[in-house]
Amino acid sequence: MLNERRSPYFATVGLIDGGTKIGRVAGFLPRDPEISLELVGAGGQKIRVPLPTETVAYVGLHRSGRTGAKLADRDRVLRKVHLPGGRSFIVEVRAADIASRLGFYCLPAESQSQFEEIFFYTQGVNAVEDVELIGTMLVDGGLVNKQDLERGLAEHAARRNVPIGQILLEQKKIAPASLEDAVAIQARRRMRLGEVLIEEKLATKEDIDAALVEQKKRAGKRLGDVLVEMNIVSEKDLAITLARKFNIPFIDLDQCAVNPAAATEVSAEIITKYCVLPVDADAHAITLAIGDPLAMEAVDLLRFQANKQVREVIVVPSQLRRYVDRHLEARQIEELGGVDRILEELAGDEQPVVEEQNPLQGVEVQESDSAVIKLANQIIMDAYRAGASDIHIEPNGRERSAVVRFRVDGDCVAYRDIPPAYRRSLVARIKIMAQLDISERRKPQDGKIRLQLKDRPIELRVATIPTVGDNEDVVMRILANARPLPLERMGMGARNLAALRSVIAKPYGLVLCVGPTGSGKTTTLHSALGAINNIDMKIWTAEDPVEITQAGLRQVQMNPKIGLTFATALRSFLRADPDVIMIGEMRDHETAQIAVESSLTGHLVLSTLHTNSASETITRLLDMGLDPFNFGDALLGVLAQRLTRTLCKACRETYPGTRAEWDEIVALYGEKAMEERLGRTFGPSFMLARAKGCDECSGTGYRGRMAIHELLVNDERTKPLIARRAPVAEIRKAAMEGGMTTLLEDGIEKALAGHVDVRQVLAVAAR
Repeated sequence: MLNERRSPYFATVGLIDGGTKIGRVAGFLPRDPEISLELVGAGGQKIRVPLPTETVAYVGLHRSGRTGAKLADRDRVLRKVHLPGGRSFIVEVRAADIASRLGFYCLPAESQSQFEEIFFYTQGVNAVEDVELIGTMLVDGGLVNKQDLERGLAEHAARRNVPIGQILLEQKKIAPASLEDAVAIQARRRMRLGEVLIEEKLATKEDIDAALVEQKKRAGKRLGDVLVEMNIVSEKDLAITLARKFNIPFIDLDQCAVNPAAATEVSAEIITKYCVLPVDADAHAITLAIGDPLAMEAVDLLRFQANKQVREVIVVPSQLRRYVDRHLEARQIEELGGVDRILEELAGDEQPVVEEQNPLQGVEVQESDSAVIKLANQIIMDAYRAGASDIHIEPNGRERSAVVRFRVDGDCVAYRDIPPAYRRSLVARIKIMAQLDISERRKPQDGKIRLQLKDRPIELRVATIPTVGDNEDVVMRILANARPLPLERMGMGARNLAALRSVIAKPYGLVLCVGPTGSGKTTTLHSALGAINNIDMKIWTAEDPVEITQAGLRQVQMNPKIGLTFATALRSFLRADPDVIMIGEMRDHETAQIAVESSLTGHLVLSTLHTNSASETITRLLDMGLDPFNFGDALLGVLAQRLTRTLCKACRETYPGTRAEWDEIVALYGEKAMEERLGRTFGPSFMLARAKGCDECSGTGYRGRMAIHELLVNDERTKPLIARRAPVAEIRKAAMEGGMTTLLEDGIEKALAGHVDVRQVLAVAAR
């Protein structure tokens, strides 16, 4: 090896800072404190330069035609050595040598390398990566048998400068196309995403370095995901670039048919673990949709398990995740049998359900009644898949079917009719799951169900209510253990977002979020808390129920049965050194009074209230008996909001608005305000959006909801009005003069931006 050379030789010394020096080395011992390198100066004179070894990454001996050291085949492994500055080498090395504390010797794997052998210092190596040998890949892929490979390797040992693939071609053991595919895969394994993006000019080295630093903070995150989140590259551009780079087809799953039969070729475990999706299959090959062509574990595993060729296609990762989730949910439904099959099973049951004669007598449901159990589970799972917020089970007596409806995006939609004979069995099963008394059907009951669906826990708040005709309705609110959204993703206009940030940055005062049940008040409050949730803030919350959990918050679940109400919790918080207090709802005068007093004694208090608008909230609280002077001093702002259905992004399109549509919007918003505030006039620039309906939105044209807001900031205009109990109209006028946009105005602005249509805005906001 290098240290055995006695005569001087030419070498390249690579430095840790990325630089290199080429000269003659008289002798080399890795343990020496410095390397003596002889350089030739500009005038031809020889200059001896000492290089401290702590500054050196590697020393490479140049080829001289002499036979260098060899590694026994049984000992050598192929590795990629990554150095500072982005440089890397593919080398053959003994696995045991890599563990050396000082460094390791190796042979360059590329026949065209200028080096005969190399020594890498440990301090100069960023990473050592496994590289699969081309011969092993050919055997694993079924392109050549092991015996033919061994004969090829024997000849390769005598012809070191001839690649093993070329030898196998000469021996006619492999087809040229197969070798090209294998070489392409091997080249792909050697590449790193950062190198590809820099080469394709989608990112700079500084971008990649910053993303790598960020990636270390987010354990488990892929570099591509980090780059997308940092807005360095778009998800689609990244996918298309990788597809072009590796000559892999790029497809849009929304525009192509997925073969359902292909799913049987791949286990759910592989699909779940690697987030891949089989989209087609035949007798010889499987077409696999992947999101990251540099992550090849799934392809390797599938090729081994299925014993077929794997054809890859690249898909935008977020789209792939959506289709994978849909596929896994469909599999789960098929395993459970689906509601229709469960109902068929119930209908064919030899043990019919016997209606009890005494209406006060309970229904006994055995845990072994698997069909009813599966039916209850299936209804909940389908509701969760549909994005429902509530499940309504509505029995209609012995003669008519029970109706099951879901509330999706604010509207109730029909789901299934359940035969009347099974209405009580289904209700009783749900009561068992919620740990309610199944023998009590005369009065309402409340309970909770906790389930694990897929990889996510969900909680259902259950309410049973006796109805006429000896029926018992069930309403279940789905609480999906959500996480808070960043405040900037709440869909607020620029003015509202800036004003709300300013309000919650105050050290004390009262902030209210108002609207009807299900309008997203809790979500907004948690987003506001998330914006100020720092290590230096002590934040207490009293909620009923705790729908959103957030690290750093001390959250308390209310329990009125034992006397733990909002008022008692609020009193306790004041003795627990709070900076910020969030009260789930101000339901009575006592809670409201304590909240105002708390905000006046140096605490920021956030809460909700069921009122229609920001200005009406003020008069409502004054009517509850609050002192107008204290309340006026304490109040910082009131945010009223509604949720309106949004146009489906998959089938949404823009079109030139008509004169009639312009006149309708002007009548709602005001022509002067349209021109001065929004800079809009009727003409070719007046564009609106609509959605024609597609599979993604079940033909409705709407999918999802977004909030419209009305933020009243309590300032010098409104404080005197609160003190003298001014009417709602006067308070609203003063707030609008201060810059407040009403719910209707905010909705119109979102309609002009193409997110919603005017019809949906009018469905939730008064004219």
